[in-house]
Amino acid sequence: MKSTPLTLDAARLLMDEAVSSNNFPAMWQLKSRYGITLSAAQLKEVLWHTLPRSFHVYVTPSAQNKVRMALDLMTHDDASKRVVCDFLQEVLKKKGQPEIVVKSLVGSKMLNENALKEALNFFLSIGRFDNAKAIKEQYGVSLNCSKLKEQLLKAYESKKSTCELKRILSLYDKDNKPCIVTLREVLKTVATQPQDYSPELLGQNGSKFFDNYMEFINTLLSHGVEEQTAVDAAMTKAVSTLCYKGLKWAGQLKTEHKATMDPAKLKVAMDKAVDQHKLSRLEQIAPLFANGKDADAANIRVLEKLASKPDQYFDGNYRIAKNAWKEQLERTGRWSAGTVNTLIKRAIENRDISWANELNSKYSAYLDPETLKNYILKEAASVERLGHTKPHNLDGLITSLRFVKTDNPGLPNAIKAAVDQINKMEKFPLQQRIVDNLMVFLGNIHPSLIKF
Repeated sequence: MKSTPLTLDAARLLMDEAVSSNNFPAMWQLKSRYGITLSAAQLKEVLWHTLPRSFHVYVTPSAQNKVRMALDLMTHDDASKRVVCDFLQEVLKKKGQPEIVVKSLVGSKMLNENALKEALNFFLSIGRFDNAKAIKEQYGVSLNCSKLKEQLLKAYESKKSTCELKRILSLYDKDNKPCIVTLREVLKTVATQPQDYSPELLGQNGSKFFDNYMEFINTLLSHGVEEQTAVDAAMTKAVSTLCYKGLKWAGQLKTEHKATMDPAKLKVAMDKAVDQHKLSRLEQIAPLFANGKDADAANIRVLEKLASKPDQYFDGNYRIAKNAWKEQLERTGRWSAGTVNTLIKRAIENRDISWANELNSKYSAYLDPETLKNYILKEAASVERLGHTKPHNLDGLITSLRFVKTDNPGLPNAIKAAVDQINKMEKFPLQQRIVDNLMVFLGNIHPSLIKF
């Protein structure tokens, strides 16, 4: 005997009973047979009944299944849309991991723009960038400028990877002018934040702060964000690290983004590099000057600074000192007369006639009369002590006479003083030869003084 079909009114009454008892099989049967869907009020009752106290791992699958069935049973009207939007708010208030439920609500196509933004921000907050991007692509909802700023600064502070930064940057509307302005503000804020030579930049606290700083700024720059104040500041911070990586980046900022830096600060960096024994960094710093004149002046200043350093700076090793001086001279080709005169004095004091000769012939370096006198006396004492008898043992002494300007007014007295002191020394084999050579030299430059 066939059962009598229910009237729609009777079917609706049964639907009310099924909703009250949370009987999903009965609801499905009524929909499939009679086309009855949940009213907004019934949908709200069913959805709210699915809410757990929190979305922990054991209850989420069950809640998700019931939410999905409720959404399949609903009526697609404005009232139901409001219910779904309100339900999303309730879901977001719960603790745990409700992302599967939120994803179902997004997929229902019943959320309004504000609700979609809430969902997008939720996915972004838990690092589900793919879900956030899907909302943007499917519904055209994107991050506003305030959320964009919040997420970027949050990512910077928490040292998010470049990949995650790029994902955040994919979630705003590229034609949104306020967002473009915000990106410039974020870039400037981050770039100007650390103090020059701060422990963070120098890596003294082991936090890898500079790596994060550099990667964040590079990501925004590669994204097309332009802010000259920011790149100039970044260049200054990079230089203040005085490390290979930082200085290399400073050069890239100068070349690729037209970054510039205060010449006075570059000079400070070069001074610090010298003081901290980081001479290899000078070659990286010098090209960062905006013009050649400033670079030349800085290189001369560095050479002056190196030339004036005491022996202790070079661990008391003249060879180390000489290599540092020569490298700076040959690399830059810039010097001052006073500096090379200091260097030839250092060379003579260390009895390095060969390099003194190079300094004199190549860089026009000259000894002062007092230094020459002291060297002559030092060599004479050495010849006496060692008992040298062959004339070639005086080659260094004789060569040194070329390293002084013959028109120096103090030269005659210096030579005379040297001769006087040598004559007072105890007799030794080459004593008279030394005196004769000095007298010939003096006679050549001042004939009137050969007799005294």
